[in-house]
Amino acid sequence: MKKLFSATAIALALSAGAALAADLPALKAPILPPPPPPPIWTGFYIGLNAGYSWGASNNIDVGTVNLYDTFGNNGLLPFVIDPGAGAAALAASGTVNAQRNGFIGGGQVGYNYQFGNHFLVGLEADLQGTGIRSENSFTGAANWNAFNVAVGPFGLALDRSAAGTTTVTSRTDWLGTVRGRLGYIWGPSFLIYATGGLAYGGAQATTHQSLFINNNLSATILGAQVFGLSVPYGSIGGVGRYNESRIGWTVGGGIEWLFAPNLSFKAEYLYYDLGTVRFQNGPLAAVGPQVTVLGFTSPLLTSINQGITRVKFDGHIARVGINYHFVSAPPVPVVARY
Repeated sequence: MKKLFSATAIALALSAGAALAADLPALKAPILPPPPPPPIWTGFYIGLNAGYSWGASNNIDVGTVNLYDTFGNNGLLPFVIDPGAGAAALAASGTVNAQRNGFIGGGQVGYNYQFGNHFLVGLEADLQGTGIRSENSFTGAANWNAFNVAVGPFGLALDRSAAGTTTVTSRTDWLGTVRGRLGYIWGPSFLIYATGGLAYGGAQATTHQSLFINNNLSATILGAQVFGLSVPYGSIGGVGRYNESRIGWTVGGGIEWLFAPNLSFKAEYLYYDLGTVRFQNGPLAAVGPQVTVLGFTSPLLTSINQGITRVKFDGHIARVGINYHFVSAPPVPVVARY
């Protein structure tokens, strides 16, 4: 009887404990947040680009000074006939409107480092061949009176004029940059970035000048011309050249779309500045004949002038490009099963 009673008590206790356990809330494993996305932008890349460039500073200045003139205060005559002889140089001075533009295309290589989900820093180097070129001219003219002498009813005058043409060709045959990039990742496949750094390129310019001078000598009696002589002469020389590699700076920005795991498309704007150059042109010499008047023979009629060309090599670039990214695939996550 005692054994039956003990067994019954144990059974009642077990059933009561099971009922109490059934009333307790069930314990579930905590829900962990998903892991952050892998840094899909980090790594090296290489690509191609193409676009168009147009000039920022479109004025090329040419300044010319007179070095020697037969009739001037630096001439060979024992007295000054024309104190204003330097006016001839004005006809060879002026500004060329140079619309320097053309196609640009090449390649780039770089490295991106993504930190966090939204930020990127990188370094990119590129090199392009270009058709950036301009050629334009200006013409100048000057007229002045060298002297006008009147003695009683007699008068003698020398009127002079000059006409010049200056043509300047400038070009950038190749252009490269080394730039840092700082960007914001949105999407996560879109990148908006600013960029800037070093620019370098091949700058060329050529100046051709020509100058023609005319001398009109006239004699009058009582205001009526009784004698006239016109002596024109043209120029030789007047060519200047510049051809050097230049180093400057660049700044810009762009957007890039990672449309496939290893491919991206970008659109980019850059401003570059390779600085200002100044170079001398060859002597611009206008040479005429010797003239004999009333038994007096003049020296060889000559006007020698020197020009200096000033060119700023800078411009804007708008281009698109495509990049191949050497990005390793992220590791496959390991899920524990129990």
